[in-house]
Amino acid sequence: MTEGTVLLWVRRPPYSTAHLSEAIRVAAMGTALGLPLRILFIADGVRALVGGQEPHRLGPPIEKTLRDIVTVERPALVHAPSLRRRGLEPLALASGVPVRLIEDDEAAQWVLEAARTVPL
Repeated sequence: MTEGTVLLWVRRPPYSTAHLSEAIRVAAMGTALGLPLRILFIADGVRALVGGQEPHRLGPPIEKTLRDIVTVERPALVHAPSLRRRGLEPLALASGVPVRLIEDDEAAQWVLEAARTVPL
C-alpha cells in the first residue's frame, strides 16, 4: 500500500442512494489530483460491479466510469466473501474494469493501513 492512501469503502448497493455516485466522484477527483486512492467494494457495494447494468437515464454506466478511475496497477478491491454471500461469481463482474479479489484479512489490512478510510 502506498503511504497516505485514501480508501473509499463502497458498501451500499448501486442506485439506492447517492453514495456510489459520490464515491465515484471523489475517486475521479482524487485520481485527477494524483492522490494515492483505492476503492474497496464490500457488502452490497459489490453489486455495483456486476456487468451489464443499464441505469438508463440515471447517469453514465458504472463500468464506463470506473474504467476511467481504476487501472491494472490500481485495481478495484473486491471483497470475495461479499460476492459469495450474494451468490455472485467473479465472472459476473463488469468486463474491462480491473479488479482484485480479496479475503477478510486483506480487507481488514487495507482498512487498518490506509491513511484515511471513507465509508460510503
